[in-house]
Amino acid sequence: MFAFQESLEFDAPASAVWRYLVAFEQVPLWEHGVLEVRQVTPDPVGIGTRVTARRVYAGRETRLEGPVVEFVDGRSATIALRGGPHVESRVTYEVEPTASGRSRVTYRATGQLRGPLRLLDPILPAVGRAEARKNLVRLRRRIAAGIPPDADMPTPDP
Repeated sequence: MFAFQESLEFDAPASAVWRYLVAFEQVPLWEHGVLEVRQVTPDPVGIGTRVTARRVYAGRETRLEGPVVEFVDGRSATIALRGGPHVESRVTYEVEPTASGRSRVTYRATGQLRGPLRLLDPILPAVGRAEARKNLVRLRRRIAAGIPPDADMPTPDP
């Protein structure tokens, strides 16, 4: 079993950042290794909303799918994903206001890998935190550039 989390401050209100976190189809524009995310149940996002994703792990493309299992509108969403190397993993994005016009985003992941991949559990937290931090920095750049949450525009380079 693995578990890790990473947080980052944003110069944007929590309500604005939240719209980016639940724009699932745009996640590949700021999250490394994610090729596609689709919400397969109708809007609005809530408990039971199903998503599918194509993601690359160790150079191999895989498909993940699962429902939103915890949801607090404007605050947090947890998706239980299965597929690829995961028996099941739960990923949470949470946003909270910190000061006037600022917020903190936390990414949290827990899960279990299949078969011999479980041997990676001891190193996954360090790798996962580093990747999550890079992804959050990309999201922060996207928001700072004023790209709308549902836009297909690429995230600017640093």
